[in-house]
Amino acid sequence: MQYEPSLLEITMTRIAFLLYGKSIYRTFADRLPLKGEERVLDFGCRMGTVAYYVAQRLPQGHLTCMDISRRWLNACRKTLGRYGNVTYQQWECKEFAVESFDIVYCHFVMHDVPESELKVVIPALVKCLKPGGVLVFWEPLRERDKISSIKRLFKQNRLLHKESRITDIPILGNALESVYLK
Repeated sequence: MQYEPSLLEITMTRIAFLLYGKSIYRTFADRLPLKGEERVLDFGCRMGTVAYYVAQRLPQGHLTCMDISRRWLNACRKTLGRYGNVTYQQWECKEFAVESFDIVYCHFVMHDVPESELKVVIPALVKCLKPGGVLVFWEPLRERDKISSIKRLFKQNRLLHKESRITDIPILGNALESVYLK
């Protein structure tokens, strides 16, 4: 599945980032359990709205921004151009390096991934987590069926549910934020 956003979608995301960056994206980034030296994967980074704040919190760490879209990755490079602790990678349904990340996060991404692809994506994300690693996702609560599928796949891949909470996000509505441990 190849997806490329329209110029309008990129522009609207940039406007949302400028208007709501701190209240939406920074809030999520600030809740990630970062100390500053971790290796982190932003899966489905889009233009780097969350990554912008995560990169600032990793002075001795490293952030990998991954997306299926080259256009989103190019937009992400522009957003994060001043950070030297970031690399960019296009998702091509390949295996990740085993146990290479301390934290993986997915911000409003998984609900857009078809169920058949989730069966490939989720095991790959679990394998790339180090033992004791953390996977955090934030998904719109209106996507209840997809969230149930995601949770089931996490459990099947032996991730342990640590905590969940419902948050109210300006303009986007209620979302489920969940933390899982390997």
